[in-house]
Amino acid sequence: MILWNERTAAGIRVAEDAPEAERFAAEELRDYMSRMAGKPFEVSGAPEAGTVIVIGKEACGAEGFVPDNDLTDDGFMIVSGEKRIWITGMHPRGTLYGVYEFLEECLGCRFFSPEVETVPRLAEMELGQVRIRRVPLLEYRSSSVYQLRDRLYGAKRRINGREREADDRTGGGVRYGRNYFVHTFCRHLLRPEDYFEEHPEYFSEIDGVRIREKTQLCLTNPDVLDLVTKQVLADIRREPDARIFSISQDDNYNGCTCPKCRAVDAYEGSQAGSLLHFVNAVAEEVEKEFPDVILDTLAYQYTRRPPRYVRARKNVCVRLCTIECCFVHPLRACTADDPDAPRTEDARSFREDLEGWGRKCDRLYIWDYVTNFSHYWMPHPNLHVLAENIRFFCENHVRGLFEQGCGAEGGGEMNDLRAYLLGRAMWNPYMDAQKEMRAFLAAVYGSAAPYMEAYLETVRRSVTDCGCHLYCFNHPDKPWHTMELVEKCEDLFGKALAAAESESIRRRIRFQEMAVRYLRILLTPKGSQERGRLIDVFAEDMRRFGITMLWERADAETCLAILKGEREPGYWWAN
Repeated sequence: MILWNERTAAGIRVAEDAPEAERFAAEELRDYMSRMAGKPFEVSGAPEAGTVIVIGKEACGAEGFVPDNDLTDDGFMIVSGEKRIWITGMHPRGTLYGVYEFLEECLGCRFFSPEVETVPRLAEMELGQVRIRRVPLLEYRSSSVYQLRDRLYGAKRRINGREREADDRTGGGVRYGRNYFVHTFCRHLLRPEDYFEEHPEYFSEIDGVRIREKTQLCLTNPDVLDLVTKQVLADIRREPDARIFSISQDDNYNGCTCPKCRAVDAYEGSQAGSLLHFVNAVAEEVEKEFPDVILDTLAYQYTRRPPRYVRARKNVCVRLCTIECCFVHPLRACTADDPDAPRTEDARSFREDLEGWGRKCDRLYIWDYVTNFSHYWMPHPNLHVLAENIRFFCENHVRGLFEQGCGAEGGGEMNDLRAYLLGRAMWNPYMDAQKEMRAFLAAVYGSAAPYMEAYLETVRRSVTDCGCHLYCFNHPDKPWHTMELVEKCEDLFGKALAAAESESIRRRIRFQEMAVRYLRILLTPKGSQERGRLIDVFAEDMRRFGITMLWERADAETCLAILKGEREPGYWWAN
């Protein structure tokens, strides 16, 4: 089947009243094919002579092609017939994903980052028979990594999480209600500033005292249940298009230990017991009015261990968090927890908790951590375990995944490669991660790719060879952070720059070299003239490259002031 040659070009058909995402899918196909062929293609609502690529459920159905009805919202089919190629899902978002799959798998385009794509120029294109059917293992695929937050690139990488606003052009997504993404207890549902003075009994009791600061809700108080249920129902009525509403603990360890809460948790063997009983009770009321809405909660820090007896209702989702875990070894094999992260006395391995929650709920999601939140620009060698960990999740009944990474404008160390691998693996956990990484490095760094790969391997080996673990709040006082490592990496970046064949590639290399320069700063004595000089040059390059943050929750000026010793860092990072 000829798509184009010097004499002809295929037509693209979409229904005239097609949803916005299907029209956009047809336009994307037209634009990429036009770039590939060096000639214009047309999108029409009417049948055409010759080869026609038909986009969307209605247009395909008009010609007798009906997709399988079990494709889910994100699945699709690409099937060829006589002078026809049908690309459609049951939902417009699936159709858009189908077009991107067709461009990548059939026509050879590759979408490596928002800035780097491979679009081959071909004088002619002929395809044989095509039959592709895709249904993702994960129903929810989301990330805060800066590149994946880009709506268009996120769609190319099949990211469907829409924690805040929807986007009709890219097919919308799985959306959380406003103010309902995470940590909702005292931030939104029952705020201490509104209730504590008159009703301290609504909040956590710690050592016999009800606390106002860094508190949680008292989950066995019937008034708390009534107030939260009414608030949730009112908010769902205001947002009928949102699918998930989180009823989840705040970001502290102060779960209520009043006699009633303590009794429930003792019976269940975990503070997740009182939590899940509470969320189930809210979910029972919500289901009566909104049977399709999901309420989610966290298995996080002090609630990470699953309860013995209570099971999540069918409309409850549990998001299990990996915050204490090691990220340089695969999660299925490594049982180390961050020694700096407080846990319960009966801490168990993450694998045990994952398997336990898989038996306790029908909808298990994971909140995973894929950067160093204390130092976005310090080398963080977790790239080789990203796909392996996602496979491990999927093999243990996980249905959704949120990858929390560096979301700062300008990104962090190897952010674009991390985003690419995460996007590919969330869509297809069984992809060849090493092959995908090398394809990315070749496209982004050209002849310098072997040196960039050697840099990544050098950093990884520096951790594993000394028997260390890697956490998501990693500090420069670890034994593998050495000047010897810095010098090895500087040598590799020098060779990469010498091998680069264009100024654009040299700029990308210099951008990533910021990670090694940052580590050198951290290892240079505080207050020394040399550290001050390094920081001044680094600050100029931060502005040049648009780097806005060096760690979580602090702007560039604050970060630089702390590096210079002009401000105290607080608990956020050491040294």
